[in-house]
Amino acid sequence: MLKNLINVGDFLELYIFLKRRERSLYNLLSRLFTFSKNRTKSAWSHFKSPPTHWWDIPQIIENWNFLISGNPQTDYYDYFITTFLYEKTNLFALSLGCGTGHRELKWAASGKFIQIDAIDLSPKRIEFAKKEALEEGFSHIINYQTMDFDKITEENKYDLIFCEQSLHHFSPMEKVVNKINRILKPDGLLLVNEYVGPNRFQWVTEQLYYTNMLLKEIPDKYKYYYNSRLKKRKQYKPGIFRMILSDPSEAIESENILPELNKKFRLVQQKEYGGTILHLLFNGIAQNFINEAEETLNILKKCFQFENELLHSKKIKSDFIFAVYKKEFE
Repeated sequence: MLKNLINVGDFLELYIFLKRRERSLYNLLSRLFTFSKNRTKSAWSHFKSPPTHWWDIPQIIENWNFLISGNPQTDYYDYFITTFLYEKTNLFALSLGCGTGHRELKWAASGKFIQIDAIDLSPKRIEFAKKEALEEGFSHIINYQTMDFDKITEENKYDLIFCEQSLHHFSPMEKVVNKINRILKPDGLLLVNEYVGPNRFQWVTEQLYYTNMLLKEIPDKYKYYYNSRLKKRKQYKPGIFRMILSDPSEAIESENILPELNKKFRLVQQKEYGGTILHLLFNGIAQNFINEAEETLNILKKCFQFENELLHSKKIKSDFIFAVYKKEFE
């Protein structure tokens, strides 16, 4: 654990952090004297962030869609509904770590659910989600609550449980998965759309090698950090200290997600959609790729092909997966 406690990349991130207008040294120092769970709440108390992540690029979303559904225009919501819920109605569901609630709105709009319990640790995000649900006309279906997962005790309660980019924030994983198994109804479904890569983003050597190889081939004008004249020259793995200081729950047991799920559930379907390279590559500079310029689209296409070929040849593993599990009759 003490290996890579802090490194050069952390000082670079600190500089970028302090240069942003919305940040301050006070915000940073205050984290040093905050309990772990409160730091997690603080890390996820915002509603909007600069478009600096890979998921902010529309073509990235289309690439995900293609890898999951086979169609760039069919997202995983529609794919899951038509593939697994086509004959089902009046479902009772639970969403873990719902955040601002945008995913639950899509599920509610499908007409398949009679109730969706959606929980999160951030009161501000739950408040925002409730307002959005009311405006969209789904407040009678979605039950947003500020709640810890530990507070749910009723067994065999849900037809479907959603873990959408949230499960990698939970620990201990064995206990969490066992509880999911208990509260899911017999023959219930578990949808997992998750980061399952290295714990605390401790990227492996091959991953960093290929990421930085690809970064060198990108024109300099695409490498500027958000609201900065500083260019991204290299991708580092984050230091353990920075990860814990920023959000102690981030990827805390991500490596254990699949092994633990496979112990308790039957895998129905799994689709890998990469992120092993692209997640790192576009981190901090994604805003430069949110345009329809031919040069931009060609670069993105090249990046997609690069990662897809590495995945296909088994030179790297997929850090992100879409999977559907089924609870067996006991």
